[in-house]
Amino acid sequence: MATLHARNFPDDLYERLRATAQEDGRSISAQAAALLRDALSDRDHRRQGMRQLRPRRPTFREQFVKRAEQLVLRAQDHCREVGSPEVTPAHVMLAMLEDPVLAPALERRGITVESVRAVLPSGPPRKGAAPISTEARQMLENALVQSLGL
Repeated sequence: MATLHARNFPDDLYERLRATAQEDGRSISAQAAALLRDALSDRDHRRQGMRQLRPRRPTFREQFVKRAEQLVLRAQDHCREVGSPEVTPAHVMLAMLEDPVLAPALERRGITVESVRAVLPSGPPRKGAAPISTEARQMLENALVQSLGL
């Protein structure tokens, strides 16, 4: 067991330590060790509680995945509205054009809602889940890879 030497204790603090040791039936050294153990344990619990109160900031990947899921759900809505058999990159682009962060970047490159709608196949509105095309999946995967590279 390690030895701890303490010097220059204020008299009033030493007297309190001696009195509590006597009340608890311990030596002064054992009382000091018990009080330190309790104080450090309380400190650890407070720190743990503070960590739990502070929300963990999502990672870049988690943020990307959440936004991508929202885009895919909106793209599926567009797919159903126009009656397409599956979600294509054009449907994803329409969803991106509704996003206040993504839309300005796309519009600067000449991609507009009208230009994207012009290439969408149309038919009667469909019901149920719309499957995601291989091209749309690849588009989202490439976007993730490029974003992580930045």
